Amino acid sequence: EHVGFAYPSHPQRTVLEELDLEVRPGETLALVGPSGAGKTTLVNLLPRFVAASSGQVLIDGVAAQDWRLESLRAQFAMVSQDVVMFNDSIAANVALGAAIDEERVHHCLAAANLAEHVAALPQGVHTIVGHNATQLSGGQRQRLAIARALYKDAPILILDEATSALDTESERLVQDALQRLMRGRTTLVIAHRLSTIEHADRVVVMERGRIAEQGTHQELLARGGWYARMFEIQKDEVDATLVTG
Repeated sequence: EHVGFAYPSHPQRTVLEELDLEVRPGETLALVGPSGAGKTTLVNLLPRFVAASSGQVLIDGVAAQDWRLESLRAQFAMVSQDVVMFNDSIAANVALGAAIDEERVHHCLAAANLAEHVAALPQGVHTIVGHNATQLSGGQRQRLAIARALYKDAPILILDEATSALDTESERLVQDALQRLMRGRTTLVIAHRLSTIEHADRVVVMERGRIAEQGTHQELLARGGWYARMFEIQKDEVDATLVTG
C-alpha cells in the first residue's frame, strides 16, 4: 500500500514510488519491465530483505515489520538466476538447514526432474556437490534449487529470472519442474522472456518504480503498450534465430 523505496545511500533516487498492488492467494503474478524498473526491489520487500521507505507491505493483512522475521521468511521460497549452493551433500543442499528426510529429498528431486541424474552419481543424494555446486550444469543447479523450494513447502513462491541463460533442453526441464512447484502456491514471477509467463493469471508491467499497465497476456497484447511491443520484438528475435540457426 503506497509503497515507496529509495536506498539510504541515494535517498533522492526513488526506486519504487507510491506503489499499490494486491496479490490474491493462489495467484500467479508476473512482473515484467525494463531493467531498473523496480521488479526485484518489490519482491525483496516481502521477506524483508529491504524495508520500505514509505507506505506498508502486508502479508495476510499483517504488516511485514510486525512478523517475527523467522516466521515471515518461512512463508517464502525463492528460485533465482543466481543459485547459491553449499559444499555439502545434495541432500543437505535440498534440506537447507532443516532436518534431512531422505524419502522426502528423493520425492523433491523427482519432482524437480533431477532424480535420474542424482541416482547415477557415486553416492547418490550423499554426493558432495563442491563449492557452489560447480560439478553440476546450470540447468541441474536450477533444478536443485527447485527441489530445495519444494522441500521447504512455503505458501509463497518468488521466481526471479529462474530460467535465464539456459539452453532449450535445460529450460524445458526447469519449466516442467517449475509448473509442479507452483501448484497450489501464490507465485510472483520476474521474467525477461515474456514467452515464459503467457499463462500467468496477471501480468504487471513496471516502469520507473511504478505500475505502467496490468492485465492478462491477451489483454496486454490487445492494449498495444510496452508489453505488446516487447512481446513482438522478442518473437521476431526467436523467429530470426530459427531461420539463421
